[in-house]
Amino acid sequence: MKKWLKKTAAAGLAALLLASLAGCGNDAKKAGEGKAAGYPVKWTETLDGKEVTASVEKAPSRAISMSQATTEMMLALGLEDKMVGTAMKEEDIYPPLQASYDKVKVLAEKWPSYETFMAEKPDFATGWEVPFTKRGIPADSITAQGVPIYVPSSMQKLDADLDTVFDDMMKLGAIFGVEPKAQEWVDGQKKILADVQEKIKDLPKKRVFIYDASDGKPFTAYKGYTTNILKLIGAENVMADAGVDKTWAATTWESVVAADPEYIIIADYSNGIRNDDDFQKKVAAIKENPQLANVKAVKENHFLKVKLSEITPGVRTVEALKRLAEEIHGINLQ
Repeated sequence: MKKWLKKTAAAGLAALLLASLAGCGNDAKKAGEGKAAGYPVKWTETLDGKEVTASVEKAPSRAISMSQATTEMMLALGLEDKMVGTAMKEEDIYPPLQASYDKVKVLAEKWPSYETFMAEKPDFATGWEVPFTKRGIPADSITAQGVPIYVPSSMQKLDADLDTVFDDMMKLGAIFGVEPKAQEWVDGQKKILADVQEKIKDLPKKRVFIYDASDGKPFTAYKGYTTNILKLIGAENVMADAGVDKTWAATTWESVVAADPEYIIIADYSNGIRNDDDFQKKVAAIKENPQLANVKAVKENHFLKVKLSEITPGVRTVEALKRLAEEIHGINLQ
């Protein structure tokens, strides 16, 4: 009888223990509901001069991009279905991304009003820093509504380079839960660049001047992303060591003459993929400037056309570097 009671008591205790454990498991499951694997994802931004910590608890599904560069970054990761709006289209969309771009609502030619922005019920915003200042929609008014803002580091850091863009793409991959897609894109870009660098590694470096526009004085790149990416293909920016601690600023034609670049890279703002009126006008103006008559690039007619989006942070850099490497070094990289 006592033996039977002991067995019954033991069985009851075991049942209670199992029930208790099951209950704990259910409580843990309930506590974890809504938290997807890999989340939260956190980051720190400097917005309108203030340091801000942001995070997402799950992949955003109603994202708005306030700059073309970040729009193209998102589209390259296949995130068009997670976007409820885009703005600030500054030039033609990168052709491989046009079909994806056409699926996204355009909120404004420049930047939308606060009311237009919030009407889309966004849960994430990205872009260059400027759209999130009083020139666009102040960051405080967006974050106050619980909408996190992500400004890629490559668009803020003075020493940004191609690896910074790769890190930004991986961060976007983490935010949206598409890390494998981001890694695939980064690996593909690295391979293309490595193939180019292998073929030009023994060729001499070339001196280049980057010409954006002129308002009496030529506007050019000094430090930062543009200078750093051109180094990857053996193109040395003649203004890199001019002592100007800025990414872009004005210089003088006298400085250009003294630097004597072998190539002049010109940012073309023409509308339409096949139109290059802006480029041709800039080339003509340079050739007509008597100060520049003896500059090597001018004498040898070495003018290279780029879109600004190809030499500033974004997804077009590597393709542009491959083309520029061919033109600067006079080789076929196909």
